[in-house]
This record gives sequence, structure tokens and C-alpha cells, in this order.
Amino acid sequence: MDGAANDLRTLRYVAEITRKLAKMLSRTRYQMLVYLLEMTAVEAESLADERDPKRGRPTRRPQ
Repeated sequence: MDGAANDLRTLRYVAEITRKLAKMLSRTRYQMLVYLLEMTAVEAESLADERDPKRGRPTRRPQ
């Protein structure tokens, strides 16, 4: 079970880091990269929520 907890933490960490990177890049001309990063964050959160429905939280969608 410890491995599963690490997987969930990793997925949530990926979501957090990609969102921060997308926010930094949103001030630049790389809008397609920002969109890709946001979608990666959404997918990571979705996977984490599927594996741990007790901790489910609303998923943010890209703007």
C-alpha cells in the first residue's frame, strides 16, 4: 500500500509542478505549451482521484 500512496503523491506533485510551470509560461508566447501542461496537470489529478476516490477533489480545467 505504501507504493500506491507514493504513486498518488507523485501524480499530485506532477499536477502541481506542471501548473506552476504553465503559470510562468502563460506570460509568454508559448500558449500551446501552456495548454499541454494544463492538460497534463488535469490528467495527473484525474488518475490520482481514480486511484483514491476518498480524497477526490474538483479538478481544475484549463481556461
